[in-house]
Amino acid sequence: MTDSPGLLQRVHRGDAIAAGLLFAAGSLLIGLGSFERYMADLPMWLRFVPLALTCLGVVIRRAAPGWCLAIGTVGFCMEVGIGLSLATACVFTDNLYAFARYGPRRKVRVLAPVVALLVLGLGVFSALEGGSLAAVLTTLAIAAVVLLSPIATGIIVRQAHDRANLEAERAEQATRLADVRRREAVLRERTIMARELHDTVANYLSAIALQSTALQARKDLDAETVRTSVAAIRSSSVEGLAELRRIIGLLRAGDEGEELASYRIDQVPDLVERIRAVGLKVHFEIEGAQGDLPGEVELTVYRLVQEALTNALKYGSDASVVIGFEAERLTVRVENALNPEADPVPGGGAGLVGMTERVRLLGGKVHAGLDGTRWKVCAAIPTGGNGG
Repeated sequence: MTDSPGLLQRVHRGDAIAAGLLFAAGSLLIGLGSFERYMADLPMWLRFVPLALTCLGVVIRRAAPGWCLAIGTVGFCMEVGIGLSLATACVFTDNLYAFARYGPRRKVRVLAPVVALLVLGLGVFSALEGGSLAAVLTTLAIAAVVLLSPIATGIIVRQAHDRANLEAERAEQATRLADVRRREAVLRERTIMARELHDTVANYLSAIALQSTALQARKDLDAETVRTSVAAIRSSSVEGLAELRRIIGLLRAGDEGEELASYRIDQVPDLVERIRAVGLKVHFEIEGAQGDLPGEVELTVYRLVQEALTNALKYGSDASVVIGFEAERLTVRVENALNPEADPVPGGGAGLVGMTERVRLLGGKVHAGLDGTRWKVCAAIPTGGNGG
């Protein structure tokens, strides 16, 4: 633990230089006789003591504002007793300003009314001494200029400095917030990219891997079956490449609305037919009256069915897809029998995560799990009354 710097270490060089210049200028004025002569026999050197005390206060004005005011007050009171000089009075105004500017806020709030009462007291004293109205007003004005105006100026400058610091802090916070938002936007875009790549390209690659595995495992296939399988592999490859190009195009264009217009529920039958062509038996059914739905809902339904059928292709032997249109929501049920002899393509589980994220972003619920001997995926998505 490091020790806090002492008083001398806290003194600003500029304050020390200013104090030296003020003492030199004040000494010149005193030497020229610029002071009131209350005591004619007073040694000349004694008149420099009040000036020295107030200048010492200038030295420590920022290092120790409380001591600055205390030492300066002692010097000023001594000056009033032996004969007031303009130099010491001017330096004492800086002592008052420094305390109002750098001193403890609680003590500054006490100092201002105390000095105001002192100024009023000087006016009353002048009136009791038989001074005219002009003399009383002059006394009040001089006392206010010497005693009150430095304090008021220090408080105003302090408040302005505090406001500037507050604005700087707000600007820094705004910069940090903007950086956090930028990072969140980048993370969100990366998540969307990962989800799109998995939901599209992985579907085609899974079909290609399964078809090629089947060709590699079967040695008794005739030439026509091989040609059909190779054609299916080529078709999946071409469609997967097209999907990859579409995603890259979206990323380059930055058009958020194009993704939502890419897939609709009326394209689900084409998806089902493509899965059937790979070799999976799929029953597809739509329940209820189909109505207009938001693009986000239609895209989510398409992706959900796509992921569920891809998993069925990897692990199952048959599948059933039912899309139900209701008054306030749309339901999706996909189930398939598990094939214990299947040789599935390895996966990282990102599909279920992405499927859940899509549904929950729309305020819906999704459940996927084993039900007896069948794997079921059930989702309910709010439609805002447009589902039927």
